[in-house]
Amino acid sequence: MSIRPASILQLTLLGFFLAAIPLALGLLNTMVQVDRLAEKVQQAVHVSTSAVESGRLIAGQALNMERSALQYLVLGDDAILSRYENQRQQFLEEMERLLSLLPRDTVLSSRLDQLRKNEFRLYQKLLLAPARLVDGEKRLREDEQLADLVAPIPFDVTALVSRESRHINEQMDSLRKLLLWQAGVLIPVALLIAVIFSVLISNSLRRLGRAIRQLGGGELSGPIRVRGPQDVYELGEQLDWLRRRLIALQEQKTSFLHHVSHELKTPLTAIREAAELLDEGIMGKLTADQAEVTGILRENSLQLQTQVESLLNFNLALSEEKLSRRQPLDISTLVPAAVNKHELTLKSRSMKVKLDLEPVMVNGDEKQLQVVIDNLLSNAIKYSPDGTQVSISLRRENHQAIMDVIDQGWGVAREDRQHLFEPFFQGRSPSTGPVRGTGLGLSLVRRYLDMHGGSVELLDKEQGAHFRVSLPVWEET
Repeated sequence: MSIRPASILQLTLLGFFLAAIPLALGLLNTMVQVDRLAEKVQQAVHVSTSAVESGRLIAGQALNMERSALQYLVLGDDAILSRYENQRQQFLEEMERLLSLLPRDTVLSSRLDQLRKNEFRLYQKLLLAPARLVDGEKRLREDEQLADLVAPIPFDVTALVSRESRHINEQMDSLRKLLLWQAGVLIPVALLIAVIFSVLISNSLRRLGRAIRQLGGGELSGPIRVRGPQDVYELGEQLDWLRRRLIALQEQKTSFLHHVSHELKTPLTAIREAAELLDEGIMGKLTADQAEVTGILRENSLQLQTQVESLLNFNLALSEEKLSRRQPLDISTLVPAAVNKHELTLKSRSMKVKLDLEPVMVNGDEKQLQVVIDNLLSNAIKYSPDGTQVSISLRRENHQAIMDVIDQGWGVAREDRQHLFEPFFQGRSPSTGPVRGTGLGLSLVRRYLDMHGGSVELLDKEQGAHFRVSLPVWEET
């Protein structure tokens, strides 16, 4: 059992949530990285400030201690030694403070270690009574001097601060590259997720629209299955229910037309035969008025019978799913037969038919193709003024048999074009025939051509109507 979102809204919110996840993760990671860098910057500033301050104090204390040591060695005053010891305590504290801020392998830390050793030897020397030292020993040896060692300390601290500053800049550059890489990955991922869900939503709506157009176009053979969110899926099921209802209604309509057509055909045949008997004088000679009424009765019964036969043919075409018989035939041979059928009407209205036919072989039902040609020609004659011309051309083009039927009539109103091939549709163009048709001719043409794998369309034309028929040609194997 497949799990689907309950609605398009839920699918949209899910897509928004999933697209927001990588962006939120990226934002969270950015905040963490920036906080870490800010902490490192703050620590570096603190180290630099403390190192500069400690370096300054160590240098000052070292100079004071060396001065006090020399005074003590000369004067031997215990107060001076006590002052040295106080200075020494502060000196050692600042040394420890500065060493705690430094890595152990720097030049500055080595210098501080050497300074501590010199100071220790100096202090040991001071602890001896000055009276025990001869005059030469009351001077400071090189390994007991402090001033020369502390002189480079401020420069070493400055170099240390510079190195820390460069290190921070390198970390900032690394963070910038990391954020750019992160944006370059997460933004496309978010966009990809958004595109995927957009496609899912649009595909569901597109399938729904396709199913609606399928129903609107009368394509009822296949079941309607619309994949997507639950609400779209349920709409698809309702459309399939509607399709089944339309099929049932179509079958009822077909059954009704078949029944009515047969019920009408029998009495119409009797009326027509009776009118012909009267017209032939079997029941006695008719007066001129009676003969005129009989002619009108006979003519209208023929027209009505033609319309009933059209209903029967249309009903039969609807019931057929595929051609019952096929045979290779030259479609150009069917056109003259249709023209001959309408010869009397053409003469009575002073109309002509211009033919430009090439032999083209198709594989189909001769009777149905004859009906196609006959209906198109009849339609052209019916909606053309007297004394005009109907042109019929036939040619082969790209494995297709192309037949054009062009008249010089009033054409088809633009608002009628979308309904032109619908059953029982009557257009707005004036008809020259005495009796309006059933509106089944063009729908029967399209039905027969569909069964042959062909098509019919109305092309744009400034005056008159231009119908084009396309049929697959028959290739001899």
